[in-house]
Amino acid sequence: MQRVSIVVVIWFLLFTGCARHGHSTARATKRAYEVEARTAATEWLELLDEQEYEEAYDREPARLRAGGTVRQFVRSMNAHRAPFGRSLSRKVVGTAYSHKLTGAPDADYESVLFKTSFEHKPSAAERVILVQDHGHWRVVDYRLY
Repeated sequence: MQRVSIVVVIWFLLFTGCARHGHSTARATKRAYEVEARTAATEWLELLDEQEYEEAYDREPARLRAGGTVRQFVRSMNAHRAPFGRSLSRKVVGTAYSHKLTGAPDADYESVLFKTSFEHKPSAAERVILVQDHGHWRVVDYRLY
């Protein structure tokens, strides 16, 4: 009977250890996704700051680029982003992972929210949604509030 108890205790310790390891591995993967997506979002926003709209367009997934031309994207950025002026400061407020995005195929998505101060709008928010696309985070949506 004592042997059975020892076996049960050892099994329990091994099982809970494996479960914790799996949980910490998942947490590490999630954290890595957040860092990679946040970096990609920041780099993409810096292109907008420099009015490098064509380069920003090139960093979108091919399926989005197929839905519009670079001229349309540049025109949209000139109309909606340029009036805010240059970026004075930008800070990440938070990130959120999702496997679903309305109107888009299921994939790995990361939403990054920034608190941003612009030359002509001192208090604003920017939201960048990215998708994991062939090993790279690509911007699929940008909102400025």
